[in-house]
Amino acid sequence: MPILLAIVGAILFALAVAAYVLIALDAAERVANAWKRFVRGQKDPSPATKEDIAEVKRAVDDLRAQVSAYLDGLPQAGPEVRDHFQEGQRLQEAQQHEAAIQEFQKAFTAAEDDSQRCALHILIGNSFFDLSRLAEAEGHYRQALAAAQRTADKRGEAAALGSLGRLYADRRELDKAHEHFKRVLALHEEMEDRQSQATDLGNLGVVCRRRADLREAEEHFGRALAIQQEIGDRGGQARQLGNLGLVYAERGETERAEEHHKKALAIDEEIGNRLGQVNHLGNLGMAYFASGDLDKAREYFQRALAIAESIGYRLGQANQLCNLGNVYLQRGDLGRAEAHYKGGLAVHGMIGDRLGEAQDLGSLGNLCAIRGDLDVAEAYYKRALTIHRAIGDRLDQAHGLGNLGMLAQRRGEVDEASELLKQAGALYEAIGARGEGFENVRRALGLLAEAAPPEPDTKPRRKRRAQKKP
Repeated sequence: MPILLAIVGAILFALAVAAYVLIALDAAERVANAWKRFVRGQKDPSPATKEDIAEVKRAVDDLRAQVSAYLDGLPQAGPEVRDHFQEGQRLQEAQQHEAAIQEFQKAFTAAEDDSQRCALHILIGNSFFDLSRLAEAEGHYRQALAAAQRTADKRGEAAALGSLGRLYADRRELDKAHEHFKRVLALHEEMEDRQSQATDLGNLGVVCRRRADLREAEEHFGRALAIQQEIGDRGGQARQLGNLGLVYAERGETERAEEHHKKALAIDEEIGNRLGQVNHLGNLGMAYFASGDLDKAREYFQRALAIAESIGYRLGQANQLCNLGNVYLQRGDLGRAEAHYKGGLAVHGMIGDRLGEAQDLGSLGNLCAIRGDLDVAEAYYKRALTIHRAIGDRLDQAHGLGNLGMLAQRRGEVDEASELLKQAGALYEAIGARGEGFENVRRALGLLAEAAPPEPDTKPRRKRRAQKKP
């Protein structure tokens, strides 16, 4: 199961204008799943659509080969293992994960050695991951790691550690994700596997960017780019140039961000990667949005949306609708902003993208808070928070608690605001996220402390002895 494809949307919540920032982690699975749902709805896909389907499948297959879809000798195993493994793979591709798990478990009972058991544990964990049953996925990845270590199987160990890193990144346990990806990188350096090293460095860069360590993120993306230039991986170069562009945009270095996103776009145009073009155009839009150039931001978001619509890339459509919603929100056109957010929400719901749905609900909550509809805003925030909790997304849980805390603060509900903001701050601390959301929560707690009346002095006082008159 893939770890990185370049860049999918995530909203920065903070009771301000929500910015739909396009990021790298989890993109391949979301792209693949969106495409599978789209293809199943087509009775007679056009030749262009069939070409795009093949393009996505090749990209996903290439990524599967890199880290998580470690198969060891399963394709060459005896029939009692191989037949169940192959049926499990077929079911997994069809998103029938419960049935796939049963087939993999049958193969596991006949497995011949720990290397095969390692591979099967990872496959079972991947299906649990897709079912959002992350605790069970983690258990199988850990058993895969133990099996690989028993037989000194370095590739199996790297695959298991990479799967754990991806799981922790998905749960926004960023310190744990960073630790596991560093261990994977060390193994691939030991094996002199340059392609995998580039993937590992990209993963580390994404995690560092998420926890607001932009210097280290830039270093990792730069090293990944150098390797991909060395081995001639053009698609990888585009991804890392895009990632570097995101780092520079977050630093406020708009010209450098624009330069890197345009280089990434040129490569993807050259190699015919239309999915990448959608993402890079969206990132260029975000760079202009961050610099306050709303006209250019709107132009690039619309170009990205047009390509996404032309190839039936539903996830890209939803993301760009929400990006355009941010532009209209910033302009004060709340009606058009709301229409675009609701459009994005509808598409995310259609393709079953729970994370996207939750982020759209958060954007609608932000809009209603700006409009002054605090009860409606609270309802949106609570719906978003429920989804984030259900899918184990701890970073966005922290954002959601922060939004609810600031909403309570606006209503003058000091005790509730303080409790919610403290919960948000504790979550940020626990997962190692020190970005904008964390800083907003700290500032809000500081304002609450300044506004609080002084505590009454209830310490017991010693009575002074009566002095004798002379």
